[in-house]
Amino acid sequence: MANLMISTEPDEMQSLRAVAVVQAAATGQEVDLAATGQELLRGALASKLAELGLRWNPSPEAIEKHTSRAARPDGPVARLMKTDRARRYATSALAVAVLILLWGGYGQGWAWTGFQGNNQLWDWLHLLLLPVLVGTLPLWIQHPEYMSPTRRMAYLAAGAAFVALVVAGYLVPLNWTGFPGNTLWDWLELVLLPIAVISAPFLLSVLHSLRPHHKWAIASVAVAWVLTIIGGYTWGWAWTGYQGNTFWDWLGLLLLPLLVPTVLLSTALRWVSGNTPNASHQGGTKAPRAAGNTATAR
Repeated sequence: MANLMISTEPDEMQSLRAVAVVQAAATGQEVDLAATGQELLRGALASKLAELGLRWNPSPEAIEKHTSRAARPDGPVARLMKTDRARRYATSALAVAVLILLWGGYGQGWAWTGFQGNNQLWDWLHLLLLPVLVGTLPLWIQHPEYMSPTRRMAYLAAGAAFVALVVAGYLVPLNWTGFPGNTLWDWLELVLLPIAVISAPFLLSVLHSLRPHHKWAIASVAVAWVLTIIGGYTWGWAWTGYQGNTFWDWLGLLLLPLLVPTVLLSTALRWVSGNTPNASHQGGTKAPRAAGNTATAR
């Protein structure tokens, strides 16, 4: 066992108290600042070790190996990419390359790009939806406090513009969007798995932080979805695309988005890392329990 004295600033102590109080209210347990601080410290250590490529409770040999690797001087490319100007140049060059590919694929008929066979917005949604969500949605979920009101309004405006485009795509119709002919079933196939994969790690914390209007919104969406199911099968709403889809088809639609984030990803993570969910074992050696350390906040 080891004793560790940690001094904290008032704002850090208040933040720790907030986490402890909210967690205690959610679990029905008593507020325990020390246990909460130990839990947060343990999680931060595990995250930082993983970021550095180290496993929990690393051996002295592993520490020495990673230390020597980190002490090596960066190569010229790595040093260059650490500068803001180089990153801006690289981003600009990538944008120009993408524009050239689009021009050549659609305008000049470069068959090797494959763009001519995928010339609708629907095709690009299939290609880009998951990468875009992977890169942005976790930031929105984890750090909403860093999003300025201007950015929030910009995102809301972009979302409203996309909804307007979807409506116009069906009503006008705009054939270049690829939306006409795609039913609600097709949209569910497009969005369910990416959203489930990205939001699953944050689902528990998000559920604890739901406000009444959030719950009402979720309930409204659920009721509307049930209504589309009833309308699709009972009243013949063709736009839902539900008719002809059996219970087996629904399993194929819903089972993968449920299993991938809740079971498969967590199992794969434990298998790859060699750790139990709480990283309590590492190479046959038990990681030190948080209760074994003493942390005093001042």
